[in-house]
Amino acid sequence: MTSPLSVPRITTKFLRSAAEFQAINAEWKNIFLRSPDATPFQHPSWLLCWIEAFQPRDLIGIEVREGLRLLGFAPLLIYPRDGERVLAFAGGGVSDYLTLLAEPGSEQLVVERVLHAVLSIPNWTVLDLTDLSGNSAFLRSTLGREHTEKHDVCYVLSLPQSIEHLVESLTKRQWSNLRNARSRTQREGEPSIERASAANVSEFLDDLVRLHTIRWNELDQNGVLNDSRLLDFHRGVAPALLKDGLLRLYRMRLNERTIAAIYAFFHRETVFCYLQGFDPQFAHLSPGTQLMFAVIADAVKLGMRRFDFLRGEEGYKLHWRPQGEPTYRIELPRQRLSKQLVSIAA
Repeated sequence: MTSPLSVPRITTKFLRSAAEFQAINAEWKNIFLRSPDATPFQHPSWLLCWIEAFQPRDLIGIEVREGLRLLGFAPLLIYPRDGERVLAFAGGGVSDYLTLLAEPGSEQLVVERVLHAVLSIPNWTVLDLTDLSGNSAFLRSTLGREHTEKHDVCYVLSLPQSIEHLVESLTKRQWSNLRNARSRTQREGEPSIERASAANVSEFLDDLVRLHTIRWNELDQNGVLNDSRLLDFHRGVAPALLKDGLLRLYRMRLNERTIAAIYAFFHRETVFCYLQGFDPQFAHLSPGTQLMFAVIADAVKLGMRRFDFLRGEEGYKLHWRPQGEPTYRIELPRQRLSKQLVSIAA
């Protein structure tokens, strides 16, 4: 008589250090590639470089396993805020979308196990899950349906199927301005548009930092790259994500001088336009607009369906007439989460 096969047990485990996070790098990357909710901000290289650069004190990872197989992973941390101890996703500040990773079809199981697991973590008082996309598994959970609020807005452009349709989607004024900018540029010298390789990604990144800083200083602001830890973070993560095929770093040059740069991620059918910069000295040539059109055209050629400008209402984003898509937040005190999970179980 054949004995019935045993069903693998679902278990959770806490990771408490950068070394433990690094130890599951290969499994983490595999589940990133399969997880429906994943964005480049959940890639292990992104978060491991973030951990190395910012050295969070109370780092907590929650593994959910089915037997030996990693079924889900939630990278979290605890930080102080206004007298509270906040439990949140790791990677905040540099990441426009935050979530956990889960095997397709197991999202709700992983969400449930993670939420129950966090109650055994001491020394936090408020759960604050921010920057959840509309596709997040948390929003489909009972907790999400009852406690979700709008958090921010990202601006997303739906991409056409061909370059011809892309040109047709522009207004007559947009297309005329773009053509005139190209003509003025060609009269001033030899323009070129280049994409970074492993050999020159650091050079491209230096160009981006310089242009981004110049632009923000002109506005009497520091800009998001005015922090040595941020620069260390990007100098670490850019080569890693380029190697894995997620990062595309572009620049526009005129007479061998870089006058615009764009730092973007291409993941599945979406482009995430993360940072851009241009030289104000060449504003009369609209180099940022010219380069952005080239990146959007590249995305169309590759069959991408969405161009996500991410959060913020900067004019260069709204120029392309994208649609605002909200991100969401789930925030509730520890006691309320405990009572909520008890009521859901009942």
